[in-house]
Amino acid sequence: MDSKIATPISSLSEVGAIIRSARRRKKLSQTALGERAGLSRMPVYRLEAGKDISLASLLAMLAPLGLALSLDPREPGPLRAADLAKAFAHLQEPDET
Repeated sequence: MDSKIATPISSLSEVGAIIRSARRRKKLSQTALGERAGLSRMPVYRLEAGKDISLASLLAMLAPLGLALSLDPREPGPLRAADLAKAFAHLQEPDET
């Protein structure tokens, strides 16, 4: 049965919450997910904390979780200040590395 769930996402914290939920449903630790994705635990931790990671790392995590990335056209309409603030919020956060 195809159980496609379309969820519009506007922040890294939302992506992290989806990954965390899927990981927990699969009963995987962050370390176990990292290993299955060919990564260390750190990218899993960073994403679940709403921090930026590489697209390659995100894509590597999807298969072990049974998830896929889908990009769909955005609803037409004017770009709002809130859209820009969300898109560039990561540039305002202090670097914790």
